[in-house]
Amino acid sequence: MGLEMLAGAWRLLGVRLESGWEIVEPVGWDPVNGQKTDHYNGTGGHFSVAYIAEKEGKRAFLKAIDLSSAMGAVNVLKALHDITSAHNFEARLLQICQGGHMDRVVVALESGQVSVGPNLQDAAPYLIFELADGDVRRRIQKVNSAGRLAWWLRAMHHTAVGISQLHSRRIAHQDLKPSNVLSFGQKEDFRVADLGRSVCDGTAGPHDDLTFSGDWGYAPPEILYGHIDPDFARRRLGCDLYLLGSMIFFFATGFGCTQQLLTRLDVAQRPLSVRGTWRGDYEMALPMLQACFTDMLAELEGNLPGPFHEELIKAASELCNPNPTLRGHPLDRVTSGNQFSLVRYVSLFDKLAKKAEVLFRQDTAI
Repeated sequence: MGLEMLAGAWRLLGVRLESGWEIVEPVGWDPVNGQKTDHYNGTGGHFSVAYIAEKEGKRAFLKAIDLSSAMGAVNVLKALHDITSAHNFEARLLQICQGGHMDRVVVALESGQVSVGPNLQDAAPYLIFELADGDVRRRIQKVNSAGRLAWWLRAMHHTAVGISQLHSRRIAHQDLKPSNVLSFGQKEDFRVADLGRSVCDGTAGPHDDLTFSGDWGYAPPEILYGHIDPDFARRRLGCDLYLLGSMIFFFATGFGCTQQLLTRLDVAQRPLSVRGTWRGDYEMALPMLQACFTDMLAELEGNLPGPFHEELIKAASELCNPNPTLRGHPLDRVTSGNQFSLVRYVSLFDKLAKKAEVLFRQDTAI
C-alpha cells in the first residue's frame, strides 16, 4: 500500500507548518510503504508516526497521531476517543511541565494539528520535541568503558531530578525505563521523556483506571501480584521510586529489577499476570520476594566498584524494596516526613557522579 492510501499522519513529508517548521524526513519507518523499521524512544510509539522537522537551522522530533488507527477497533468511536484523549492529556501535562520550568523533563516545543486533505483521517495532531541523540540504553554502549560509571551516575542524578520535578506537581510518570531517559548533545545532559502513560493527581486522565499504565516488564512486584493501594502517593509515587531504583540494576547489570526478580521465581511462585500459578495474596508472597531481593542485592554489589557499592546498594534496596511501605529513604519514612521524597537521592547521585568524574580524570591523567 502506498502512502497516498494512508492517513494524514503518514503523508507529512515536505509539509511546512504555519509556525515555520518543515517536516523533512521520517524516523523509524519506510517513506515508500509506511512500514516501521525502528522506534525512536522516549516519546511514545502508540498510534504515532515519527519525523524530523527543521526550522531556522534547528532540528526537532515531531510525533504525529494516526487517527485512522482507531478504524480497526470493534468500537471505533471509543477507540478514537481514547487516542485523542491520550494525546490531549499528554499535551496538557507537557504544558504543566513547561510552566514549571522542569529542565530535566523533555517538554514540547510546540503542539498543534495539521491537515493534508478534507477528511477526518487526513488530520494529524502533533507534538514537536527537542531532538535527542538517543536513549541511555543505546547511548551507554558508545561510552568509553573507563568513563561509563561517571556517565551513568550523572544519568541517575538527572533522572532523579526529573522525577522529583514531576512529583512536585503530583505527576507520576509510571513508565520510567532506560528507553525513556534521553541523552542530549555531547555534554552530559539527560532528561526524562514520554509522559504518555503518566497519571496526575487531581487531573482526570485516560490511564487513571488502569492497574498499571507503564511497561509491565518493569512493573513493581506489588502490581504484578495484584496489590492495589488506593492511596495515590503509595501506589503511584511509590511505583516511580521503584522504577528509578531499577535503573541502578540496569546500568550495573544490564537488566532491570523486575526482570531479575522474575528469573528467580519458579512458575508456582510467579503471579498470574506473568503466566505463573500463584494464588495467594501479596502479603503471603513478600517473604519469598524479600529473599530473592536480598540475593539480587548481593549480586548487584559484585557489579559495582568498591568505592561506590555501599551507597548504591543502599539506594537500590530503599528504592526497590518489594514492600512498598519500606520504599524511600529511612529518614523520610517518619510520621512527619514525605516517604516518597527524592531530595536525598538527588544529592546522593550528584555526589557519586562527581566522585566518579574526579576518579576518571585522575585515571586519564596518568
